[in-house]
Amino acid sequence: MCPPLRLHTKLVAWLWVALCAVGGGASHANEPVGELELKAAYIFNFIQFIEWPDSEADSPQEIGLCVSPFSPLKRPLSALEGKPASKGRTLRVKLLEPASLRQCRVVVLSNADVEPALRALRALPAAHGVLTVSDELTFVNPEIVIALAQRDGRIVFGINPDAAAKAGLTISSRLLRLARAGK
Repeated sequence: MCPPLRLHTKLVAWLWVALCAVGGGASHANEPVGELELKAAYIFNFIQFIEWPDSEADSPQEIGLCVSPFSPLKRPLSALEGKPASKGRTLRVKLLEPASLRQCRVVVLSNADVEPALRALRALPAAHGVLTVSDELTFVNPEIVIALAQRDGRIVFGINPDAAAKAGLTISSRLLRLARAGK
């Protein structure tokens, strides 16, 4: 997996605009943005740079984002419910249940549920089309596509292109370039 990488200024500015839109607009513009809200904005914007394989389980109008019930990101991600996402689809936020992973296009994992969720993903057919995003995992797992963390007061992320390919996901070269910009 690539080490966590610093984002360059353009993406940070773009994320800030997205946060203002998610957080209610200009009334919040002067308030400091919390780590969790910023991570939620990153996840929302990662979705814009991912191509998923076609699947009969997909709704043509929705992208399912499943978040661990134990994740501190549950609340800020829930605030994204109903937001327009990639290709005109609406974001639907659900609690993660490993038995119903087929309804998820994005799975946000925390330490408590990594192994059960990854076991359930391994049971799905190859190229299952599920983007796995970790938040502050205490270990690195080669099956996680994107890992978020806070380092030295900044949000950083690493992308594992091999895990993305195995899941049948195509990550935009623009996002990959941004991730590599901090090397």
